[in-house]
Amino acid sequence: MYRRASVVARTFALLVIATLAWAGVARAQGATVSGTIDGSVVDSATRALKSGVAITLTGTGRGVLSDDAGHFSLTDVPAGTYTIRTRQIGTRAAERVVAVRAGLTTTVLLVIADAPVTLSAVRARATSPERDRFELSPSIGAISLTANNAKNVPSFGEPDVLRAVQLLPGVNARNDFSSGFNVRGGESDQNLILLDGYPIYNPFHLGGLFSTFLDETVGSIDLLTGGFGASHGGRLSSVLDVTSAEPQRGGVHGVATVSVISSSLTLGSASADGRSGWTLSGRRTYADKLVSALSDRSFPYHFSDAQFHGVRAIGSGNLRLEVTAYSGADVLNGDFATFGDSASAGGGGGKFVFDWKNQVMGTTLRDVWRDSVRLPLLGLADSIGTEQHLSFTRFVTGLDLGQGAFTLSNSVNELRVAGDVHWHRGAHERRLGYEASGYGIRYDVASTVTSANLFSLSQHPTASALYYQEQWKPTQKLIAQAGLRAEHLTGRGWSGLEPRVSVKYFVTPDLALTAAVGQYAQWLHSLNREDIPVRIFDFWVVSDPYIPVSTARHYVLGMEQWLGPLRFARVEGWVKQYDHLLEQNTADDPAVRGDEFLESRGTSYGFDLLLRQLDIGPFGGWLAYTYGVSSRARDSVSYWPGHDRRHNLNVVGTWKAGAHYTFSARVGLASGTPYTDIVGQLVRRTYNPRTHAFDNRDRGELEPVGGQRNGERYPLFQRLDLGVSRSGEWRGLRLMPYLSIVNAYNAHNVFIYTFDYTTNPPTREAASQFPFLPSLGLTVTF
Repeated sequence: MYRRASVVARTFALLVIATLAWAGVARAQGATVSGTIDGSVVDSATRALKSGVAITLTGTGRGVLSDDAGHFSLTDVPAGTYTIRTRQIGTRAAERVVAVRAGLTTTVLLVIADAPVTLSAVRARATSPERDRFELSPSIGAISLTANNAKNVPSFGEPDVLRAVQLLPGVNARNDFSSGFNVRGGESDQNLILLDGYPIYNPFHLGGLFSTFLDETVGSIDLLTGGFGASHGGRLSSVLDVTSAEPQRGGVHGVATVSVISSSLTLGSASADGRSGWTLSGRRTYADKLVSALSDRSFPYHFSDAQFHGVRAIGSGNLRLEVTAYSGADVLNGDFATFGDSASAGGGGGKFVFDWKNQVMGTTLRDVWRDSVRLPLLGLADSIGTEQHLSFTRFVTGLDLGQGAFTLSNSVNELRVAGDVHWHRGAHERRLGYEASGYGIRYDVASTVTSANLFSLSQHPTASALYYQEQWKPTQKLIAQAGLRAEHLTGRGWSGLEPRVSVKYFVTPDLALTAAVGQYAQWLHSLNREDIPVRIFDFWVVSDPYIPVSTARHYVLGMEQWLGPLRFARVEGWVKQYDHLLEQNTADDPAVRGDEFLESRGTSYGFDLLLRQLDIGPFGGWLAYTYGVSSRARDSVSYWPGHDRRHNLNVVGTWKAGAHYTFSARVGLASGTPYTDIVGQLVRRTYNPRTHAFDNRDRGELEPVGGQRNGERYPLFQRLDLGVSRSGEWRGLRLMPYLSIVNAYNAHNVFIYTFDYTTNPPTREAASQFPFLPSLGLTVTF
């Protein structure tokens, strides 16, 4: 236990050293203190570029007119935050807040609308990122949350990114005890989860109860629930990209949070010229320390996280370097004897060690060139950008019972390089990219005490991909996006082509119809069984001559209607068809390679509805409803998978009551997921070879007899969560105590049933999910 704690401590120390080195580089940066604002002005109805529009930078006396192409540029703008305003006779004035960083170019799109000339000034609110995405891209299945959106969702202990994601349309959470999720009928391992664009495996703690994302490090959350473009691959269902926040204040500042489960500290700083910044964060649970301090018993579990994110502008252009590093560890180290169990295993007694670790290290270079750049094949462009990523991801888990009597371990290493070039000219975009990953995967089951190797698997394939994607506007009412992704996997010798197409048609400026179709493939597979309600951890393997590549096809139709500048509704219907889905074979023979999985095919279909109020004002939140049907078939047998849920409704709301108080609430209502009913029990008696008879004195081992697979369903799920926080100032510190109540009226939602057929009549007892669960916390900003 102490060895593992020291590893985490050394990792955190390395991150501290990296932070100090980064700060030193920032101090050594040159004296450039200005940046550039580069933008375009378009008409809100026709999307035509507008010339002759006056653009002013408030508070500076500076201004410029948009040229014949609707373009404008303001150079040598001191670093800081400004408001840009437009003015043109016959149009409504628009304004937008922009942050200028020294040595960088800030790109702005201003959308203006026609208006009758009046004597009084007409002022329009700047468009939100959600509105920009609605107007400028197909945005099939795309949902974005800010860090504040996630913070305002009531939760146990502290805000949790994945708990907030679970409440979005198309997303299904199996139960209260897991922050994992299923998207539009897909399995839980079909979600590509990224941290700053770098893949991360199993981003959970305590078997899924908490996510690995540290609240104060989160800048934005983007979820793609289906029909996503060719730039993403390797998963069948969804993409979740969590982007790190970047500090805006100079000098070292931070946030400290204390909750009922953990404490965290986040430090950060931006250089005075705005060209660099860093954030360092750490978190640790302390239940083990409290139990040891307050009693003579022990609680043998804790987890810890450490994360660093840094950005720096290089040179006088737009070249930018980003670095992200994350390390998290869970340690469960104890003895069954401390729990009153006399179990023993081998020579190690009842001792057990169960731990898992996540590590991500990545760096990105970004650059943008302007002024009519020309590239081979892509042609002349208004601007061309490039991104290059290099990352290393590691996930390790292990179980040791009886000090080697039984050991089970799994490790996944992924070294990944990826990049793209994106070309822009007006509303036309072209994107050409690549990805290459080298994997190192080991899966071992053994008994070191008896020197028995029960199963061993070592895989070292490489996966590569090339993709091309183009987005354009054939007419003023139509946006089209088409892409093709080519992938190859060694070891399996598999290659595939995945075409993907999406379109958006504007019936009116505020109403659009959408459609998408695409092919997807996945070669990384989890040994997790979807029928088991608790996801303790996953073991991963990759497709090889014995394990096929899973594939899926997406078909999506949707409609989005804006009901004002801050409110919109969206409905999307979807169908997904799967081939070569894999499930762990619990009856496999360790001596036979190739029977570890059972293949199945499947279908998922349904629709989801999102009604959202953007939280630019006192009220914010969303209503998300999903209707879905998922089925799986193997040979001639069909069944509902364990995550199949017909109805799922979540309503989330926040109210900022004045300058200090924020109230929040979540209402959840969902139909039950399926389970396999236990219809009886068998008694396995011990056979005595000396008497050639079964020992009747031994009651034997009770073995359940299951009925039809997932033929029954748990009852209705319902839950009300409440939260309140108050912010205030004290001696230069910003204090925010908060209270969250999970399951406010103590609804008894069934987690699992246990059966006993030794009684007459037989009994069935229900174990509940979260009870009434209040929690307190305090956040201090300095």
